[in-house]
Amino acid sequence: MTGRDTILIVDDMEINRVILRGVFEADYNLLEAENGQQAHVLLEQYHGRIAAVLLDLVMPVKDGFQVLKEIGQSGMISEFPVIVITAEDSVQNEMQVFDMGASEIIMKPFEPYVVKRRVQNIVELNQHRLNQEELIEEQAARLRESNSAMIDALSSIIEYRSAETGQHIRRIRIFTKALLHDVALSYPEYGLENSEIQMIVSASSMHDIGKIAIPDAILNKPGRLTKEEFEIMKTHSVKGCEILAGLDRMSDRQYLKYAYNICRYHHERWDGRGYPDGLKGDSIPIYAQVVGIADCYDALTTDRVYKKAIAPEKAFTMILNGECGTFSPKLLESFKNVKDIFAEYSEIYADRSVPKGESSDLDISEKNHHREAIDTLQMGQAKYFTLLRYADSTVMEVDLGTGIHHLVYAASSNFSALKSGDRFEDVLKNFAEKSAHPEDRESMLHFLGPDLEQFLDDGLMKISRKFRIYDRHLKTYGWCECTILRISDGHPYQRRIMLVWKELKEAGELKQPGTSRIPGTGGAGNLLGGIQQCLNDKYFTMLQINEGLENLLGYEAWEIKEKFRGHYLEVIYPPDREEVLAQTKKQLSSGNVIELEYRVVARDGQIIWVLDKGNLVTGTDGKEHIFRTLINITQSKQAQEELRLTLERHRIIMEQSNDVIFEWDMKKDKMLYSSNWEKKFGYIPVMEEASERLLTQSHIHPEDLEVVEELLRDMGGSMPYGQAEFRLADRDGCYRWYKVKATAQFDRAGKPFKAVGIMADIDDEKRASQALEEKASRDELTGLYNRKTARKEIEYYLERRDPKEMAAMMLIDVDDFKLINDRYGHMFGDAVLQEISSVLTRVLRKEDVISRIGGDEFLIFMKDIRRVDILKSRAEKIRESFQSMFRQNMTSCEFSTSIGIACCPQDGTRFEDLFRHSDLALYDAKSRGKNGYSLYEHSLSEQGGGFPGILPAANTRIDSNEEQGKKINDLIEQIIQKICEEKDLETAVDSILKTAGRHFGVSRAYIFEKSEKGCANTFEWCSRGIRPLAEYRQTISDDQFEAHCKNNFDENGLFYCPDIAQLPKEQKEALELRGIKSVLQCAIRDGGECKGFVGFDECVIRRMWTKDQIYALTLTAMFLSVFLLKKRAQDRAEKTAAGLQMALDNQNSWIYIIDPDDFHLIYINEKTNRMAPDVKTGMYCYEVFFARTRPCEECPAKNISRNINRTMEIFNPVLNVWTEADASLIRWGEKDACMLSCHDITKYKYHRKDDGKWL
Repeated sequence: MTGRDTILIVDDMEINRVILRGVFEADYNLLEAENGQQAHVLLEQYHGRIAAVLLDLVMPVKDGFQVLKEIGQSGMISEFPVIVITAEDSVQNEMQVFDMGASEIIMKPFEPYVVKRRVQNIVELNQHRLNQEELIEEQAARLRESNSAMIDALSSIIEYRSAETGQHIRRIRIFTKALLHDVALSYPEYGLENSEIQMIVSASSMHDIGKIAIPDAILNKPGRLTKEEFEIMKTHSVKGCEILAGLDRMSDRQYLKYAYNICRYHHERWDGRGYPDGLKGDSIPIYAQVVGIADCYDALTTDRVYKKAIAPEKAFTMILNGECGTFSPKLLESFKNVKDIFAEYSEIYADRSVPKGESSDLDISEKNHHREAIDTLQMGQAKYFTLLRYADSTVMEVDLGTGIHHLVYAASSNFSALKSGDRFEDVLKNFAEKSAHPEDRESMLHFLGPDLEQFLDDGLMKISRKFRIYDRHLKTYGWCECTILRISDGHPYQRRIMLVWKELKEAGELKQPGTSRIPGTGGAGNLLGGIQQCLNDKYFTMLQINEGLENLLGYEAWEIKEKFRGHYLEVIYPPDREEVLAQTKKQLSSGNVIELEYRVVARDGQIIWVLDKGNLVTGTDGKEHIFRTLINITQSKQAQEELRLTLERHRIIMEQSNDVIFEWDMKKDKMLYSSNWEKKFGYIPVMEEASERLLTQSHIHPEDLEVVEELLRDMGGSMPYGQAEFRLADRDGCYRWYKVKATAQFDRAGKPFKAVGIMADIDDEKRASQALEEKASRDELTGLYNRKTARKEIEYYLERRDPKEMAAMMLIDVDDFKLINDRYGHMFGDAVLQEISSVLTRVLRKEDVISRIGGDEFLIFMKDIRRVDILKSRAEKIRESFQSMFRQNMTSCEFSTSIGIACCPQDGTRFEDLFRHSDLALYDAKSRGKNGYSLYEHSLSEQGGGFPGILPAANTRIDSNEEQGKKINDLIEQIIQKICEEKDLETAVDSILKTAGRHFGVSRAYIFEKSEKGCANTFEWCSRGIRPLAEYRQTISDDQFEAHCKNNFDENGLFYCPDIAQLPKEQKEALELRGIKSVLQCAIRDGGECKGFVGFDECVIRRMWTKDQIYALTLTAMFLSVFLLKKRAQDRAEKTAAGLQMALDNQNSWIYIIDPDDFHLIYINEKTNRMAPDVKTGMYCYEVFFARTRPCEECPAKNISRNINRTMEIFNPVLNVWTEADASLIRWGEKDACMLSCHDITKYKYHRKDDGKWL
């Protein structure tokens, strides 16, 4: 069932196809046909993908019974089930369709859900059946392997008994396989399939099983057997059959048949001189003959107790010459083709050799398949034509019984008239009139008419007469002998003959080799072009040429002989030489005339195209000569090449284009398409009778046939241009949208005679457009139809409604929906509306129109309602479903609904009338206390145009829960207090999550925070029995996090989903893995950027949070966000500061930071601290480093606020060092500071004298 994903719906009623499409489109790819003929076309193309066929019986063009019959005859009935869906309720019809192979019958009208389940069950059963068939085939293969093992065991017994067999059995199998493959290739009439060959090869092992009954003294006698002993030895074939007959309980009877026939007949011979039964010719099974040759060859090429082995070459010749008995001529031709294979494997599997593996005999068929030699049929034909060429006669075969005739071989163009005419009598008449001498015409027709009939009646084998035939080259008549030969196969009523025409004239003297100029041609010869006479050898050695050929090539005769050794082949353009040789050989095999086009190379290097027309004659030297006339066709070839390149450019453009170009010949009603059609669609398009077959037998979607018919009608009328959009099945059986643009061509009378157009694939654009239209037609919250679309659908139905058909409109209003919104909030209200849409979709049928027309108001239109009680039942079911909503959720809210119903046609046939009446019925249901339904009655008083106001009933008000609100306020105060009092913020966060989670009874409360490594779960609290997220190794990548923030959080940073089943598949599956049923998350934002989120999961039930609960949780998340962001910023600052200090401490410079206003130290790095360990921050730099009482005059930090950066060299007399000081203005904390980095340059400022003092 691999790839069977398509259901074919065959029904002429569009409404039925629409209903069935709605049932199956979510699970299957669908194909549709509106008549049996179109169904047949689709089945032929896509039967390998069909899972089931849903078939109507009563249809135009071709009904369901005919379709069933064709499916059964084609064998497709075993591939897929056919389910008949019909309104014809009769026992006779049921019996007939079941007898024809239908799997099930479903009566109309039907319940869509029931149809879906029954079809799915049948499809699954069919899949199971097909799987079982595959399993049975596998078991049969294993059984065959077991049989093969048993055969090998029996063969081994024979090998142990017979001293000379050795690997005889294995070689026989290999030889048999090789020869059978060649026979199958060369003689298709034997019908040898690969599976059959494998079975025969296996059965060949049993050919000598009867030797087990031959006494050892005879079986292993080292010498020639006596006559009596040989008679005993000959019984081994019959004895073997007796053994095999005892195995008749074997399940594989076909195998046993092959083994039996091989064992009994492998010693029979073609001439009837074999044993045991003396069969003759084709009465011997072909496979037994094959094993007989294999057995002979092996006996000759291996050592036996009574002889030594002979060479394979000699054994091969002995078998062909009949020294081992006569074999079938066809079989011997195949034997010649496998000569090398026999020799190779007889060496590989010689008795004293041990092959390395079993793989050597597995590729025999490949060797046969790829052999370079021509097959046996081609060889026989080649021999036949070789004889005809030798005889130099024109030959014609005629079957007077059937009238079939054909010219086998034409020795010259003088007999070309024998190709004209349909009947043999017409051919003879044309030939006599055009070619026979006027005085011989009557006698020729009599000879080939009444005399021929008498010839056949008398049972003669040969008769001849002479006639004069016109010679087209010599422009005169010459004598010719016509011989009639009977073709006899022994059949008394066979009337097949062969006519042989032999020209009786002496050949002129032909010059011996040596290129020379043909004399006497003059201007006439030049007009003909180049003329030459050459030998029919492998070089086309030239004997004579005319002046025209010299002019064509630019060479004189002596130059050709000197430069090319007279070889015309060397004058031919090198890439064309092999083709010229091959074509010359091919054309001369069927006549003495050749006509070729190829290129030659002139003296100046120019490539010249020539047309070569030649005749083959036999010279006085006994050799074959060709007279060639060469005509320069370079200009026409260049024009052809330009045309070819132009066509090639068009082909390339078409291959790269996804569009199809078509042409419609209106007079012939024939369509032609560009070459890319079949590559694109995978099937042959409708061509003949296009205007009719496109509408009945094409791959066009049934709903679009009207559009195509209109386009054809417009193009066939006076419209110069037309276009249409329709769906067409592609190579995979899927419908795609195409746009056709066509332009008509008009004749001189102004009538259209042809249309040319282009067909473009617009499926992506069309489906995108349909998706936008679908989105625009739907209510954004519930996904139901909006008011405008619902009205359009209903009015469309009412305009086309069958007058006898009843329909109904329902108006549904949720009772006290405003109070639900006020208490639980609009998010909860939206969830309620979404749940209502799910309830209505589940309760109602797919063909019903369901829409949301207002806030909490819904409109239902039900088509084809048979009885009013069905309406009441459906309304009651809707009411009960509303009451059961959210019962499993943590909410005390109860739901009810009021329904008003108006029926069509009794309450109106227009949309406005039905809406007004159902509106009045709804008001009546409300006035009765709500939570019920009411059918419109004329007694109901009119209440005006719009929808009536909702009157609250006495017991429907929902009080606000002040105590619950007080608890929520207390919770918020606790959270704020914990944040303010707890010194360890992380401990506080854990405590807050625990408090909030327990207060609201959620399953899990957690925080995800974004970092450089992704978004990770940093805090979590779980209620008892709930697995923590840490066990799921929850880390969200940056891409996933960004997508989550963008797609899920609203403008307030809130993501609320009471039921994860409403989420996209991938997101839903991810949450299901964590056991989540409902989720509420609040974003952590910093400067508008999402940095994480606080989440609350419900894993036990679907959770509906109230407005106050959502507010409290959102506020909790907001408090946590603020403090978490502050804590993370502080952590980052401390980490940055620690990193900066480490960097400064590891510098090989004295670095310190001062306040630029008063020069007190703010920071000292490690190297500075080692140099001056007593220095502390807060001291003044000029005091501790320079022992001064006031700031240095030349300080680099002076006026640093203006300079920003400053570098200078400073000598420190206290430390006796020179430094290069870099001063930079930096930001330290919340104020400006100056960082000084001092580098020791003392060694560059001084040098030592010899006494070691500094200068």
